[in-house]
Amino acid sequence: MKRNEIVNKLIDAIMHYNETGKHKQVKFRYDPETRTEYNFKSWKHDRDHDSVRSILPEDIIMSKDGNFYVVGFDNRYNLKQFASQREQHYRSYRLDRIQE
Repeated sequence: MKRNEIVNKLIDAIMHYNETGKHKQVKFRYDPETRTEYNFKSWKHDRDHDSVRSILPEDIIMSKDGNFYVVGFDNRYNLKQFASQREQHYRSYRLDRIQE
């Protein structure tokens, strides 16, 4: 899937959220600038850019540095049994780091 298609899906999901108050999940690959400080095995860091991220987007904002971010709830616990046990985290992802 191309980056433009992903951005269009994010915008559609945000518009749906604004109209109905209900989230739509969007999945994409993301290459973070920095990795977590936790001492994972090297294979986890090497494959970090290949991992699929799931977000329930609510808005796209611009930082004071001029970077655009999609913000919403990280939907890693998208199964109901996990969602009721774990609080969803509010996250942001830079649009220019989203992988095709």
